[in-house]
Amino acid sequence: MDFHQLKSFKTIVEKGNFQDAAKELNYSLSAISYQIQQLENEVKFPLFEKIGRRMLPTAQSLKLIPHIKKIEEEIEQIKQLNSKDQKVEGNLTMSVSDSLLTYILQPVLKKFVEMAPDVKLKLKVRNCYEVQKEIIRNDIDLGIHYQVHGYDDQIKVTELSSFTVGVMASPQFSEQEKNFDKKDQIKSCSIINNDVNGIYQQHFEEYLKKKNIRTGQSIELWSIEAIKKSIINNLGIACLPHFVVDEEIKKGEIKEINIKGFQCTVTMITAYHSNKWISPAMSLFLKILNDQMMYEPVPGYSN
Repeated sequence: MDFHQLKSFKTIVEKGNFQDAAKELNYSLSAISYQIQQLENEVKFPLFEKIGRRMLPTAQSLKLIPHIKKIEEEIEQIKQLNSKDQKVEGNLTMSVSDSLLTYILQPVLKKFVEMAPDVKLKLKVRNCYEVQKEIIRNDIDLGIHYQVHGYDDQIKVTELSSFTVGVMASPQFSEQEKNFDKKDQIKSCSIINNDVNGIYQQHFEEYLKKKNIRTGQSIELWSIEAIKKSIINNLGIACLPHFVVDEEIKKGEIKEINIKGFQCTVTMITAYHSNKWISPAMSLFLKILNDQMMYEPVPGYSN
């Protein structure tokens, strides 16, 4: 059984089709198809089944994925042992919350790329719950997100810092609409969010429900920058961490709505599966990240 065959199978599953996998691995379509045929002959069961026009992995074949990942990690460790100059290289796959990637991790990524130019870095933007699922399944090396539900002992979790959250509006936002302290209201303003399942969005929705406050339509934009532009243009209000809108607040483009009963913080964590090998690349990234959070203050930081 050849490792290239196993890697080809895993890549097809990840990419969703043979053609994209062949492109990723720099193989011809016929070459990668031949590898799968050879692997099927080895394992003695079908790896894919045709559903309509698509070739989907069989349930039995998907059981190979954890073993292939383990083999990849073992090979990576061997390469590191054989590295005379101890260069940091290999692959590092992470899933990250949008706001953290855009506003917190940029200097970390910049320094990491400078220090480890030979590492193939793959970043996936996910909401907190999706990141959590990928970590539990051991699909990624590292997850960086806001703490939601707790993990069990199989997951290594490190709390980095907590950030305050507020409800943001345009300076032109109606004065009559700003009162969110009073119960039993019907408001016309729209609520803008980048993910209805976002942790701070859920906090605000729970507050509105508790106060029996109904608002206008919900607008999903899936982009923090688009949300900020929409707030500035008075299209609606949004619940966001303070570090996201710090510059706009200083410029007077966005103002926070003071809500006495709404106190919210979110906690930034790193998490990875306890079975995960901490590669030199991952170790370096975690060190840079920890140093950044320790020595560089972030607007909206809460002890």
